[in-house]
Amino acid sequence: MGYYQLFILVSLLILTVIVILLSRILKKNIKPMHGMSIIMFYSMNFGLTIGTLFGGLFQGNLFLSTVVSILSGLIIGLICGSVFGILAALEGIMSGLMGGMMGAMLGEMVSLEQIIPLVRIFLLLSILTIFLFAIFSKRNNLKDTSNKFWVLKPLVILALISFYFIGGVSYAEKQINFKSQESHNHNSDERSSKQHGSTLFTIETKNMKYFPSNLVLQQNEPVTIILKNQDKIEHDLEVKIPTSNKDEKTSHNHGENENVIHLHAGPKKEQTVSFTPTESGLYEFVCTIPGHKESGMVGWISVS
Repeated sequence: MGYYQLFILVSLLILTVIVILLSRILKKNIKPMHGMSIIMFYSMNFGLTIGTLFGGLFQGNLFLSTVVSILSGLIIGLICGSVFGILAALEGIMSGLMGGMMGAMLGEMVSLEQIIPLVRIFLLLSILTIFLFAIFSKRNNLKDTSNKFWVLKPLVILALISFYFIGGVSYAEKQINFKSQESHNHNSDERSSKQHGSTLFTIETKNMKYFPSNLVLQQNEPVTIILKNQDKIEHDLEVKIPTSNKDEKTSHNHGENENVIHLHAGPKKEQTVSFTPTESGLYEFVCTIPGHKESGMVGWISVS
C-alpha cells in the first residue's frame, strides 16, 4: 500500500469522525428521515470510494477486495447510523455494503489511470455530506442570516475543500504516478540486464503469479522480455502497448494488431519477444487463459 492509498484512507477516517460529530451535535435539529438520508448518502459514497480504491490495490483478486470493501462500508455505516437510531444504522449498513461491493467490482474492471479520477469523484461526493447537515438542520435560519458574516461559513468550507483537492489529493496522485511506481519496481531492475543493446527482462510465472509483476521501461529504447513458466500448466502474457521494431520469432502473434504483445509458454517452457515502446504511460499485462487473471496474474509496465 502506497502513499496515495494511505492518504485516501486517512482522509476517509477524518471525514467519518466529522460526520459522527456533526450527527451528535445536530441530532436534535434533524428529522429522523433526514438523518437516515444523510447516513445513506455518506455510507454509499464511502463504500464506493474505498471499494474502488481497494479494487485497484488488489486488482486480480476480486474476492479479497470485495470482502475488505464490504466490511469497511458495513462498519462505517453502522457506526455513523447508530447516532440516529436502529433504522438509520440498518440503512447505513446496507448502503455501505452495497457501495463497497460495487466499488470493488468497478476497481477490478478499470485501469489504474481510470481509478484515480473515479476515487476523486466519489471522495468529493463523500465530502459533500457536510452540506447535507446544513440543508436538513431545523435551526433558526433567520437568526443565522441576520449576521452579515453568515455567508462566510459555506465559503470557508468550500475554500478548505478546494485546498484539500488542489493541494492534498493532487500531491498524493503524483506520488502514485511516479514515486510509488518506482518503489514498487525495484524487483524489475534486479531482473534486467543489457543484451546486444537491448534491455533484457525476465518474468517468471509461479503459483499463478508474475515475478516481477511491475516493469519500468524507457521510451524509444529496445527491450527484450522473456516469459519463463515455472508452473505445470500453460500461461501467457498479453499487453496492449504502442511499439515499433517488434520481433516475435518465438512468441505467438494473436491477430495483426501491432500494439499487442502476446507471449505464450507451455509448462516449464519459455518464450521471448523484443520490441521498442514508443509512448509513455502505464500499461496492464495479464494472463488471458480463463481464470488466471482472476487468480492474480496481473502486472504493470510503466514507460517513462
